[in-house]
Amino acid sequence: MTTIHYRDGHNFTDTHFDVAGLVRRLVHSWHQWQTAREIESMPFDIRKDIGWPSADEADEERKVM
Repeated sequence: MTTIHYRDGHNFTDTHFDVAGLVRRLVHSWHQWQTAREIESMPFDIRKDIGWPSADEADEERKVM
């Protein structure tokens, strides 16, 4: 692998890895959001069976914090 160094010491490959990390985090967040959306679209009984918190429980947790 070739690395390019500029006179100011900036390493071109460091920028590449920073962008790759950002893309990885964005993709991970997208998948989490998509999964939560799919679970929220399930009937309440199924969500309760798998242990997904109801909207009321989530609101109560926010009030405590």
